[in-house]
Amino acid sequence: MNSNRTPNHSRIHRTVAAVLVGAAAVVIVGAFLVFQCLSFDEDGAHVVDRYGVLAMEAADSGKPEETGQNTTSTVQPETPDEEPQDNVTAARAAMLSANALCDDDTIEELEQLAAEGTLDTVVVNIKDADGYLNIHVRTGVLEDADRLTEDTADDLEAAIGALRDAGVHVVGRIYCMHDQRATAQNADIAMQYQAGGTWLDYDSTRWLDITNRDAVKYLADIAESAAKAGCDEILLDEFTFPLRGHMDRIAFAEEPEEQASVLLEALEEIRDAAGADVVVSLTAGSADALTRLSETAESDGFPAGDVGALLAAADRVLVPVDDAADVEETVAEVQDMAADAVVVPVLDSVSAWMAYTGDAVLDAVYDTEDVLAVLSGEKSADEMDDGAQPDDETSDGADGEGRRHSDDTHDDADADDA
Repeated sequence: MNSNRTPNHSRIHRTVAAVLVGAAAVVIVGAFLVFQCLSFDEDGAHVVDRYGVLAMEAADSGKPEETGQNTTSTVQPETPDEEPQDNVTAARAAMLSANALCDDDTIEELEQLAAEGTLDTVVVNIKDADGYLNIHVRTGVLEDADRLTEDTADDLEAAIGALRDAGVHVVGRIYCMHDQRATAQNADIAMQYQAGGTWLDYDSTRWLDITNRDAVKYLADIAESAAKAGCDEILLDEFTFPLRGHMDRIAFAEEPEEQASVLLEALEEIRDAAGADVVVSLTAGSADALTRLSETAESDGFPAGDVGALLAAADRVLVPVDDAADVEETVAEVQDMAADAVVVPVLDSVSAWMAYTGDAVLDAVYDTEDVLAVLSGEKSADEMDDGAQPDDETSDGADGEGRRHSDDTHDDADADDA
């Protein structure tokens, strides 16, 4: 009997050891599976819940469920950049000159059209294609911005306030880089030749250097002043590198690697200056100018870069459409590149604008009186020549694209004050 005690003890010891090894294996495998279900960041916070472990934990503890697809606030906070998108309202818009908007009768007609639901948005130039300012702008970039400010600035600011009070969404358009006036007053913010002197494009006009921090600050100051004057939205036009000229001869303040990345950085600075509640949008003289940026710059060694990222950063993209039959195709082309933006066509024809049921902008800069008469029902669209342009396009300050123009004429003596 005593002879069997030692073997029995050995069997018991082996059994206990096997049980302990098995238990340890279960613990190790269980821990491995849990870590497969959950991923952690460097601080030990849960990042991914692949199989609903956190959800089950929350259910057991009575806490709100934390889904595996969301990160904690320390990993991916909500971005305030999404907020302006919520401010993008419908846009049945009319684009008018600053001069037209300073007229009391025009304001009254627009308010009536808005009350009737015919339109809800008005677009007006804040800075024109030559660089003149239609409102008062506070900036330290220029010694005397008042020299560039139109005499009707007070009237336009009052008009903007009146439209806002009437529930009209006001868009302030800023022609950006092409600028004869500010560059004449402060040559440091202009593009420069490598050999010295202010760079000129093929039209002998000057451009702001978008790689120059002061040039960007100037545009941001204009946007901030427009927002303070009552503009709900800032529309950046001609937001590009020069479309014509020897780009390879420019001495930039900072050599750009890609056009889109430089412009995107500038857009965000302008957005910050305008304020979180202000919508920031983009447009150009043509759909090609929006989607391709400057082919001249690209041919001279400055690739366009990720144009889609630039367009997507805008809250709204206004796309000129020359033929009303091409509206859907043109809008779809730009929308494919700017998935997060609201893409809106710009039409020259009042009849096409009235027939189009979606968001659209009517370019009524030239024949404002006739357009408003048609919209109010006082005149038939057939009675006016849709999309007609003045005989002398340069008389209204042509913007170089042969399409949309700046507002006001100026004395010849003032035209070359550089």
